[in-house]
Amino acid sequence: MKLSVPAKGKAGFTSMPITQIGVRFTNQVSSVALQNRSNLMNGSGVALGDVNGDGLCDVYFCRLEGANELYLNQGGFRFALASNDRGVSVIDFFSRGASFVDIDGDEDLDLLLTTFRNGTRCLVNDGNGYFKDITNQSGLKSNRSGTSLALGDVDGDNDLDLYVSNYGEIALLRDGGDFDVQKLGDRSFLKGSHASRLKIVNEKLVELGEADDFYQNNGQGLFRRVPWEENKFLDHNGNRIVEPMDFGLTVQIRDINSDGLADIYVCNDFQTPDRLWLNNGIGTFREAGPISIRSVSYASRGVDFSDIDNNGEIDFFVTGNLARNSMTRLLKISPNSFSSSNLKENDIVNRLQVERNTMFWNRGDKTFSEVGRFAGVEATDWSWQPVFIDIDLDGYEDLFITNGQLHDINDRDAIANYSRLSKVKKKQAGVLVFPAFQTSNFAYRNLGNFRFSESTQEWGINSLQTSHGIAVGDLDNDGDMDLVINCLNQPALIYRNNVIAPRIAVRLKGLAPNTAGIGARITVAVGNVLQTQEVTAGGRYLSGDQEVRTFAIGGNQVNRSIKVTWPNGQFSFINNPEPNCLYEVIEPVSISSNENKFEDIEESPFFEDASGLLNYTHSENLYDDTLLQPLLTRCLDRSGPGLGWFDYDGDGDEDLFIGASSGASVSIYQNFGEGKFGKLTSESGFKVPGDVVSVCGWVNRAGSRQWLAAISNYESPQLSAQMRSYRKSIGISVSGKLLGDTMPGPIAVADIDADGDLDVFVGGRTVTGHYPQASVSALLVNNEDGLDFTSGVLSGSLGIVNGAVFSDLDMDGFPDLIITTEWGPIRVFKNQKGKFVEITDALGLSGLTGLWQGVATGDFDGNGKIDIVATNWGLNTSFKPNVINPPRLYYHFAESSIPTSLILGVWNDSASAYLPTRNLPYLFKGYSGLRGVFTSYRDFASAGVLKISDYHVASQKSVTAAILQSMVFLNNNERFEAKPLHPEAQLAPAFGVSVGDLDGDGLDDLFLAQNFSAFPTNKDRNDAGRGLWLRGAGNANFTPVRGEEAGIAIYGDQRGSALADYDEDGKLDLIVAQNNGLTKLFRNNKAKPGLRVRLTSSKQNPDAIGSAARLLFGSPPSFVRGTWREWQLGSGYGSQDGLVKVFPLPETPIAIEVKWPGGKVSVTSLPAGLKEVTIGQDGRIINQKTK
Repeated sequence: MKLSVPAKGKAGFTSMPITQIGVRFTNQVSSVALQNRSNLMNGSGVALGDVNGDGLCDVYFCRLEGANELYLNQGGFRFALASNDRGVSVIDFFSRGASFVDIDGDEDLDLLLTTFRNGTRCLVNDGNGYFKDITNQSGLKSNRSGTSLALGDVDGDNDLDLYVSNYGEIALLRDGGDFDVQKLGDRSFLKGSHASRLKIVNEKLVELGEADDFYQNNGQGLFRRVPWEENKFLDHNGNRIVEPMDFGLTVQIRDINSDGLADIYVCNDFQTPDRLWLNNGIGTFREAGPISIRSVSYASRGVDFSDIDNNGEIDFFVTGNLARNSMTRLLKISPNSFSSSNLKENDIVNRLQVERNTMFWNRGDKTFSEVGRFAGVEATDWSWQPVFIDIDLDGYEDLFITNGQLHDINDRDAIANYSRLSKVKKKQAGVLVFPAFQTSNFAYRNLGNFRFSESTQEWGINSLQTSHGIAVGDLDNDGDMDLVINCLNQPALIYRNNVIAPRIAVRLKGLAPNTAGIGARITVAVGNVLQTQEVTAGGRYLSGDQEVRTFAIGGNQVNRSIKVTWPNGQFSFINNPEPNCLYEVIEPVSISSNENKFEDIEESPFFEDASGLLNYTHSENLYDDTLLQPLLTRCLDRSGPGLGWFDYDGDGDEDLFIGASSGASVSIYQNFGEGKFGKLTSESGFKVPGDVVSVCGWVNRAGSRQWLAAISNYESPQLSAQMRSYRKSIGISVSGKLLGDTMPGPIAVADIDADGDLDVFVGGRTVTGHYPQASVSALLVNNEDGLDFTSGVLSGSLGIVNGAVFSDLDMDGFPDLIITTEWGPIRVFKNQKGKFVEITDALGLSGLTGLWQGVATGDFDGNGKIDIVATNWGLNTSFKPNVINPPRLYYHFAESSIPTSLILGVWNDSASAYLPTRNLPYLFKGYSGLRGVFTSYRDFASAGVLKISDYHVASQKSVTAAILQSMVFLNNNERFEAKPLHPEAQLAPAFGVSVGDLDGDGLDDLFLAQNFSAFPTNKDRNDAGRGLWLRGAGNANFTPVRGEEAGIAIYGDQRGSALADYDEDGKLDLIVAQNNGLTKLFRNNKAKPGLRVRLTSSKQNPDAIGSAARLLFGSPPSFVRGTWREWQLGSGYGSQDGLVKVFPLPETPIAIEVKWPGGKVSVTSLPAGLKEVTIGQDGRIINQKTK
């Protein structure tokens, strides 16, 4: 059917004058009702659908006090109030939610309603838009207080089952209820009719909600409530679950993990966590485990799903109530917050509730990355329902969010005033004592790559009315989606969509009793762009959409198609649909199949998990650094472990050293060849007195190969930090060197003075109790007596040094030093024949302050010059990039015996000042002088950090982090050009970084070790990564490799990473350390084998550290040169790559060019058929292996 698309218009909406179009509805609630039931502030919803079969979408509004109203569409955007004999007024209840859906398979829309204390109401349609209430016969009669509802065929019998989220009749702790706390001996217990909705935790009352209801449809529109005792819903381990007493607000039923089965997502308010119930396909649901979703929104309200990046996987977004303005955030606190977690319990087995909106990117392996802050949509004030809708019809679904609250019950000043009222006055005033909270609805344009930009004003949907339920439908039959919103104590909002871009609309006609094809997935292909939507029933907060879906079709594309995947796995296909048409797709009659039609044929991944060869788990000890510095931005004791590959026993195989936490033992694995390891055990000196934060190989003047391990004294500053060496003797000989005032971080080794032996740099990290102040670093020069401390620029305080690597950036034969600093820049020190001079500013790096972590080098653009890659905190954290007013950490140092006080400041445009990110009670822990200074939280919120600093005895200093992206820095001789890595690399903090050709295609790849979860408040988690392989695409471009293709999936806090071909098959293998987790070893099975190259030099530098080599292809003199590989000790993040380098072989090489320490260059011809070669310092082949 051809659609009537206007000739003129633009993307956006017009707010229709509702009285002129015939709608005169307001969801009014009285002050008296609010005084007794503050939960009524949560509003009511709206349902859309063609109830009388005239081809026009009608509108139904729920009302809390008084009759609900049905408005029949007259065409031309005009509506008429339906008469009372339609049977939908429902005047005897507080009506909350509504949805039109055909529950009995007779091809008309019935009506389901949720109410306070009267359960779910069922009204069946006679086909002409007249309804009969059959609640008593339907099986839905109850005294529950429902909110939203959703329907779907969860058991594969082609009828629509029902899930109702319940909330609880009244807010017991705010409005009062029938309960009493009594004591029996030392035990407190509860009595009264509301006692089941309360529990006592740590002598405090914690309020609970009400159990949800799940109903199975018998195929004729009659339902049976499924008791929780039937164990239809199991925990993630498959065990029975106690009936959850959650504050249910929204539920949606749809296929979330693309297995062809209807899953259930429930949004729950306050401390009761969201539930993702995954359909097992055998009549039961299993809750998604903590790995699949790492964090959920605290006090979540609404959810919607979309393939946000058009990659074929379904993503979703959940609303919370984080204030957009940083000043406003300082005024808020949840009145019903509850957490029992200890800061050290924030590990891989726990799911965290976070006080913000959350957006979940589907990684395709049944797990999701939380990317809301990267997307820029984490804070939208008091939000209810999100709606994904392609407003501008560009093929990417945009985001609209309803907002508002009559009274701000989270206002700290009002809560304080309320607490001072007598019990009688509290009862009299209720929520009316709290201030009004007015905020606009929000709209965001989808920019792709999970970035959104606010377009609220531009699109004309910036109403300040308190907006709750929203439904989407085509009210004027032009094929685009209009919006209807139920507002509290204000007229409803109806928005006409003005977009004129080409579109198609799709409506499904399914087989009875699922006549609307609920659960079917529609995919529209326009060129190479795939748009996917599912037909759902209900699922909005208190509301339900019309069962029509709209897609962008483009103006000039010739390759178009519509594909419908029906719930039974059958397909319908329309080729080359015409623009601006409505297509009704009829489900084919065929035998249903319960087989999964969605699974793809799995290809073998590149890497195989070989962690069982090591079976090593790092265990973090219990240490709380907030006892000294309570305002730390994160736990600083979680920086390890480091690890590394090094042939410590000289047998030609890459052995392995893994660091440990304080009080535990390091692990050394001897490589026996053929991919087998033996762990050295029961050796004295393996137990360490501090965290091993860095590992590196080294050779002394006598030629003894050994490991160096930097052992921090951060947790025990009364002890001295040390650098221990581990060398082969009778077993393992262990010795140590005290590091004086250096709080050690990374180790890097090179022959800095061209005397033939290997010198050592140890980067200094923060001083215990005085973050962000750094200890001194140390340069130790190798001489006849061993390693001696030296003076000079590298032995001073260089900032908090997290990464260090020696690299000959200017190819003059002397290794330069590159370090990454936290709250500082990447710093470069040029080696001038053994003396170092900083050239950071000259290279254009000094202004690029960040939270830099790991560092490595490589020739990423293939121009023959060494470039830099450095990891950073990313763009998906609480830190927001701002070059002009970057995140700023203020600190106040009085004296060494008094811990340094901290305030993290964020720039606020409205205040034109930096504001603290922590609330006033929290700041008291570090700034006791603030007590009694401010008379209200509003005074505090607007004061700014500089005014707060006046109340500390010490003067304030500050550091900034202007750049937060992980980046490559391209060597342009005199300066470096900064280039951010792929957006996926910015989704989590990154630490270890490894450079190598992981697939053997001739281009260098990167691996990033990601995630950080240890925060003092235990209210945050930055773990959207799982270890990221970035495949080189040439010209310093990198693209992410999907986890299932890579075979790499590490969900914990990764730290050091290192590459080595440990099994000598010409493919680079990978090892990654996890803090407080299993060390992961990945064997490369799929890369194209490369040429293994060893270099040998003098006794004191047997591995030719400081050399670089590249292969030559073609024929002289027109060589094609490969990229440089450097022989380094220490790189990445406290780690060490193997020293047998693997060179890719895009074709047969004819020679290898080596730049040796000191600058000498050799070119060695290579015979054909090599798989390994050893080159001596005179350029001759010492050893070779052929294929």
